[in-house]
Amino acid sequence: MKSLAAAFLSLLLCLAGAGAGLEEIEAQYRSAWELSVVAKHASAVSELEGKYAGALDRAMQEASKAGRLEDALALKKEIQRVTDKIALPETDEDVSPVVATFRKTYRDQLARLVVEREKSGNPIVQQFGMALVSLQNELTQAGKLEEALAVKEYIASGIYKKLAGHAAASGKPFENSLGMKFVPVEIVGGPSAGKKIRFCVWETRVRDYEAFVNDSKREWPKPGFAQGPDHPAVMVSWEDATAFCAWLTPRERENGKIGMKDVYRLPTDHEWSCAVGIGKDEDASLSPREKDTKLPGYPWGMEFPPSAGVFNGRVNDSYEGTSPAGSFPANSLGLFDLAGNAWEWCEDWSDASRVWRVLRGGGYSDRLEDGFRSSRRGYSGRTVRVDRHGFRVVLDSGDAG
Repeated sequence: MKSLAAAFLSLLLCLAGAGAGLEEIEAQYRSAWELSVVAKHASAVSELEGKYAGALDRAMQEASKAGRLEDALALKKEIQRVTDKIALPETDEDVSPVVATFRKTYRDQLARLVVEREKSGNPIVQQFGMALVSLQNELTQAGKLEEALAVKEYIASGIYKKLAGHAAASGKPFENSLGMKFVPVEIVGGPSAGKKIRFCVWETRVRDYEAFVNDSKREWPKPGFAQGPDHPAVMVSWEDATAFCAWLTPRERENGKIGMKDVYRLPTDHEWSCAVGIGKDEDASLSPREKDTKLPGYPWGMEFPPSAGVFNGRVNDSYEGTSPAGSFPANSLGLFDLAGNAWEWCEDWSDASRVWRVLRGGGYSDRLEDGFRSSRRGYSGRTVRVDRHGFRVVLDSGDAG
């Protein structure tokens, strides 16, 4: 009986010989990766979690018998975290030494599983490459020279070696474990020039941020108006936003949703400009403050105010506060609310003084024209929480293209 890997290779070669296109072969590759790598890794992680919970339970029983109440209670709390499927925090602050010891062992074992996952995927990547070469030859022999050249360039780029089953690394739209959707934005100029940074199509929603707050027990004040789960999370400081990214990255790596080099973070000011369509017209070497409101225009065009139903601001909408994600039209890249709804934190300082962090996009309570201008910058302290400030996450693959 053929192994799964051998059967997969035969299928890919047959597809190539039958004239299937690159996208169909890539889809089969992803299916094989999900079946033989991702699913296998998920099963191994589930087994590890079961063993971890069992070890914790035995330790709790021993602590109880020995009269070590604090240790027993700490171990019981850790068992509940595992049972409730709450992600392991990035740090072990405020946990007892006994729990910290167990977590170190768990992390070491999990790291080994991640290494094994990457190794187990290598044969599939190699088989994918062989199928691509076969496809190129078939197209050449059939006289489809332009298509053959496209496949050759695809192979030469090495992209197929980086796919590793993750849509996050493919330059295509991607949805993560929280249901946050991402689309690629090509960056022109600046430190990340030439890369395609994946921007979340929405500002981080209440439902997304709540998962982080519940797991980390982080303080999160509520705004003075009602919000549903799909509204943008506000009352979020720059430090809160960066902490969310630091929490989400290892969580998604562990469950195989993103690669080991992929990182969630805030966009830079210049990357945000590229997302809104003015990156090519701004000097990436200047500070955000030097570029503030210097260019005319808005995400929807040059007219102001626009027709009703274009963005959430005090100019022409009926919302008391924020509006649900996707309530207004997206831009040409598929990104929503680049004007209005919530101001969005960026990574940068406003200038060399390093006092204020940058925000972009305007908020629901803004009224003046320049508040919604694509080149407008806002500034605030890194710990400030107000009901106009939210954030948008980007996914950086760590590779060019």
